Amino acid sequence: MTKRRSKFVCQNCGYESAQWLGRCPQCGEFNTLVEELEVSETSVKLKLKGEVSKPLPATQLGKRTFLRLSTGFKELDRVLGGGMVQGSVAILSGEPGIGKSTLLLQVAGIVAKQNLVTLYVTGEESLEQIGLRIERLGVEDERLFVLAETDVTAIGATMEELRPSLAVVDSIQATYHPSLTSSPGSVSQVRESTAYLLRIAKRLNIALFLIGHVTKEGFLAGPKVLEHIVDAVLYLEGDANYTLRLVRATKNRFGPTGEIGVFQLNEKGLVEVPNPSQWLLSQRREPIAGTVVAAIMEGHRPLLVEIQGLVTANPFGIPRRVVTGVDLGRVLMILAILERHLHCKFNDRDVFVNVAGGLRITEPAADLPVALAILSSRFDVPIPKDLAAFGELGLTGEIRPVPQGESRVREAKRLGFSRCLGPEDSKGRKDWLPIKTIAEAKRFLELQSR
Repeated sequence: MTKRRSKFVCQNCGYESAQWLGRCPQCGEFNTLVEELEVSETSVKLKLKGEVSKPLPATQLGKRTFLRLSTGFKELDRVLGGGMVQGSVAILSGEPGIGKSTLLLQVAGIVAKQNLVTLYVTGEESLEQIGLRIERLGVEDERLFVLAETDVTAIGATMEELRPSLAVVDSIQATYHPSLTSSPGSVSQVRESTAYLLRIAKRLNIALFLIGHVTKEGFLAGPKVLEHIVDAVLYLEGDANYTLRLVRATKNRFGPTGEIGVFQLNEKGLVEVPNPSQWLLSQRREPIAGTVVAAIMEGHRPLLVEIQGLVTANPFGIPRRVVTGVDLGRVLMILAILERHLHCKFNDRDVFVNVAGGLRITEPAADLPVALAILSSRFDVPIPKDLAAFGELGLTGEIRPVPQGESRVREAKRLGFSRCLGPEDSKGRKDWLPIKTIAEAKRFLELQSR
């Protein structure tokens, strides 16, 4: 066999070099040359002589169905759009120690108990370590095979031999292709290793899960092309100080994006939380100033979370703003709106905002609950326990509409909340108490204090 050769290609201008250069001679950019495998003319001709895919009429495409494989977790199946599609490739990423390996090892064990062959490939741990984890999680099964290997060609040969229904590679940054001289984890190695395993998974109709590292900013490490070539990109989120874990889909070719699955981490692994709203509000006490329940949406799923605000006097002259669970810039904007339209001063007070339970909210519908929590603490007015709120706050002080208001109110009423504060609905629905401006929200609080 002819040995596969590699070349170094500038990602900025396309300049090719036989060796790596720190600066591209053509465009002058630094650190843009990336190693790539050369494709010979012979291999191209052989490909052309082989079988060629044939086009199908559009009328037949709708009749083709995907074969889905259940993960054993309804929460994870929801995120994937109904289960794993055979022949698909998904990547799960998250912070170190968040539970990525634990979750996928549980999935592999559950699938093996369905009389299906599964393969778990580890490149970062020994077989003894995996054995201890399997015993702790209680997923021992003779159809679950474990391989300690980092060479993707060896991993591919094992997949060819076993023909598993599910394969897990932990992690893609630890693998390498022997035809490339660069170290594992580099751009070229990650890209080529993923492409190599993807071709095998598609050909053998294997559901493949890859575990990926994240950068310090929380994004998937490696080249952006990695997210483009896989079928689904999942993130496992959570705070190390809390047991709550969220699986979120940012890309899914076989289902909706933005969906989340809710889990709780304990000594037996990850356990599903089928009713996350009730779980998040389980520690809520009697009405106290500075707390309010927010009705938010995560994908197509309504969630009720408790938002806490604390406003205290600052004797040192430099007020502090400490925020957990929501965007700091958003809270600063809300404080500016309250000062401008309600003449409520915060320049001599510390402001603390927290989302109970370790959840992180990015939806603008949390603006009104955050503002209510701050005002409630500022004027020491408790908010009724049976009240939930949602709505986006505009710079002019208006409460702007948010989508899926009916779903939010329905979830709140299911958990015993009799009243909801929200923006005016253009269709004239009366399922919640409509308010137009933040001034009306303040007047509502003043009525509660009487």
